[in-house]
Amino acid sequence: MPTPKTITAEHVPTLADALGIGVVGQTPDTESSTQSQSSEVVAFTGSGGKTTAMLRLASELIAHGARALITTTTHIYPPDSQQFPATVIEDSLDALVRSASSALDRHRAVVLARGLSEDGKLVGIDPEWLDHLSKQLHATHILVEADGSRGRPFKAPAAHEPVIPGSADLVVAVVGLSVIGRPLSEEFVHRPGRVAELAGCRSGDTVSPSVVATVLLHPQGSTRGAPAGSRVALLLNQADDEGRMQAGCEVARELIERGAEHIVIAALHEPVQIRKVNVKPVSAVVLAAGEGRRMAPQQAKGGSKLALRLGEKSILRRVVEAALASSVNEVVVVLGHGAAELEQELPRDPRLRSVYNPDYATGQSSSLKAGIKAITSSHNVRLEAPGIAASEAQAAVFLLGDQPLISPLAIDAVVRAFRSRQSALVRPSYRGIPGHPVLFSRALFQELLQVTGDQGGRELLVRHEAEIQTVELNLDPPIDIDTEKDYSQLVRNLPDLEQL
Repeated sequence: MPTPKTITAEHVPTLADALGIGVVGQTPDTESSTQSQSSEVVAFTGSGGKTTAMLRLASELIAHGARALITTTTHIYPPDSQQFPATVIEDSLDALVRSASSALDRHRAVVLARGLSEDGKLVGIDPEWLDHLSKQLHATHILVEADGSRGRPFKAPAAHEPVIPGSADLVVAVVGLSVIGRPLSEEFVHRPGRVAELAGCRSGDTVSPSVVATVLLHPQGSTRGAPAGSRVALLLNQADDEGRMQAGCEVARELIERGAEHIVIAALHEPVQIRKVNVKPVSAVVLAAGEGRRMAPQQAKGGSKLALRLGEKSILRRVVEAALASSVNEVVVVLGHGAAELEQELPRDPRLRSVYNPDYATGQSSSLKAGIKAITSSHNVRLEAPGIAASEAQAAVFLLGDQPLISPLAIDAVVRAFRSRQSALVRPSYRGIPGHPVLFSRALFQELLQVTGDQGGRELLVRHEAEIQTVELNLDPPIDIDTEKDYSQLVRNLPDLEQL
């Protein structure tokens, strides 16, 4: 894939949002809520702001009701005692669990260590202990600094580094953008010889965006030893002026060229300056404009079938929430028949907006066009900064508004397949049965704008059959609510289906 001239990104309010880390609305105080699930473990590696990132994330999480453990597998200076007053130092696992459990009863964040060194640093705990801490303590998150850098903004790990726990769910590799343009020397880089070896350059050379990207993504680089199945995020810190923001964009372009999927550009010492880079941004379009003529009894009442209740939520709200729970960058809901009623069913979310299709009676193709025009219109601007363009969807994944049990897993599988291979068309197969949602790449948008009638995108599926990438899913296909019988049957079976 050619390197993009600009990258697309959006402001996000918190580092937790940028890293895709869940926060909770309340503290898990009951035994049933805490004993049944393990903590989310986040490990920070690299240099140029690991401790700052870890402590900022901890502050955000506890502000939202989480309980966080803060620790290290190496050495760190104790955090500010006013911000994080609870520190537990024990040299055995059993003692650490007992003391930390007691501290968590009084504080939302507790710092853990195995000892205190002569230079005043906290001595890291055994990485194997984290499995036990995750399961035995009433914490929602465990944040671990898993690397050392001697205060330099950039480094390459030695053979014994980083010390990433096997229980890590997310590994965040950090680099300080102040290193860009500096010489590859001890003054600015920890282990410059190792960096030169990994990046194929020489000590003394200028540190370029390419060198940084190479070390971040090298198998022996910043995420060396990340557990199989863990997520990886690349955090480009110190973007605190225009020059460093531009440097961050250049590093991000190099990372995208090499296949990176999760990149954040930030100035962590600033209150807000966090931007999540949209790598192959994808929009979800929910088609919710139709009249639903086969649902005759409901139509006689003048309402939309998509407003019918399934449990505590409407049919449409369930579809929209599934889209928002997936990895898409935005969700556009196309309304038409019953628009005023359905507008009230939409949750409030900064990634969500609705558009009205006045031609909904002419068929589904008019809603496809309305969705495409919405995600490609000039007002879809989220950010303007040096080297960063407004969000521009590279694909649209279309969801049917009358499939209330569509799974976010299915949406994610389709989006992930596109981002990894950039296929023109992606569709899921549910145990051998083709289904929805279907993703169309930007290359097909002009053809979608030419379709007519009620066939939607089926014409393109036939025309581009050889270009379709199929994603096999071990899931039941989503259920369509076309008739009163479909709805009644789903209402009866809903409790059993929601447990699957």
